[in-house]
Amino acid sequence: MRSNLLSVLLLTLLVCAGCNFTANTSTVTSTAKPVNSEPKKDEAAKPKNEKPKSAVRGSEKPEGTAKTAKKNNPVPDDWIYVYDSNKGYGFSVPEGTLGESDSVDGVDYMVLTTPSPSNIDMFVLAYKNRELTKEDLLNDAVAFLEEMGQRVTPGSLQAESDLYAVADATTVLADGSKGRLRIMVGTDITDNYVMILGTADDKFAANENIIDEIWGSFEMWS
Repeated sequence: MRSNLLSVLLLTLLVCAGCNFTANTSTVTSTAKPVNSEPKKDEAAKPKNEKPKSAVRGSEKPEGTAKTAKKNNPVPDDWIYVYDSNKGYGFSVPEGTLGESDSVDGVDYMVLTTPSPSNIDMFVLAYKNRELTKEDLLNDAVAFLEEMGQRVTPGSLQAESDLYAVADATTVLADGSKGRLRIMVGTDITDNYVMILGTADDKFAANENIIDEIWGSFEMWS
């Protein structure tokens, strides 16, 4: 995923506008289309029109052993599990989370917002490239947000395992308001995942436990 691809994805997401750091969202199911090839640097796609939204529905976990971001991560019983069978990942969110999902030029994405009072905004991006490191994925996350006019200052990645790492970041939006982000990156051979979670700066501490439960529940399925 490089700058032209980030721009294409951004154009698609900008059919909505106005969250803390992403977009207003409605409820979602995972509808991303299968992608069989790595994104091409010089390939451009036309932005898609906004489509009808649908409710996030809980999914059953597939059989097999998952590679979870954070071991022994507590997930509340009333949360639902969201699974993308095309890209082989899943995670848990509070029931009532709103959002949408799709695929753009080799990148599967979800844009979600948890219900009030937390209103945590999330991007989840999944794409294939066997050459990317965790630092590359963090740089992709920062570049993606900067394409939206934000000024992002990331911290250093802290390794959770050989597959996952997490970094915090601060952001200043185009209107001058400030936010705080937690960015999880995961990579397993050719599969790459970025999860960005954020709130307004003054709401981050109150929602940090929920943020950690969400990214900590992230799983790659072989």
